[in-house]
Amino acid sequence: MALESELRRRNLSTSEVNAYRRQAADDIEADNLRRAKRQVTPHFGLGKKFLGKTNCRRDPSDLFELYESTLWFVVLCFPVYPIATYTVRRDLEGWLGIVFRSNEIALDRHPRNWAMILLTWVEASAFVLTLRLMFLLMLHHPEWVKRLHVGARFGGL
Repeated sequence: MALESELRRRNLSTSEVNAYRRQAADDIEADNLRRAKRQVTPHFGLGKKFLGKTNCRRDPSDLFELYESTLWFVVLCFPVYPIATYTVRRDLEGWLGIVFRSNEIALDRHPRNWAMILLTWVEASAFVLTLRLMFLLMLHHPEWVKRLHVGARFGGL
């Protein structure tokens, strides 16, 4: 009753109160989306990072691009856990005909895109496997490494 009397005293209707609640919820959601952008500690590769890209579309003015990407928790820059999939806006800045991409902003949250998640895990695993195979190759054939090193030093002679 106290709430209803205060609303009447301020000439506020229930529809105005509900509109305020919706606006406050939208503001909180927008703040959460802003926090969802890339946050990786550079020296340790630990934090959150957008990986994968689908449904890419550019603005006709070439100022930004929109795409769907998955926000991952990464350790040593390796994707460990998919947090959520977002529509991401990335600004495009050009200089001397070269386009630089920067300033990723998460706009809308979607259900996880499992096809993109699986592809990201496969690509990351293939990269780690390639590094492992290269290490084993260098370990078992050191003469190849010496040959590459000498060839690079003398310009391929």
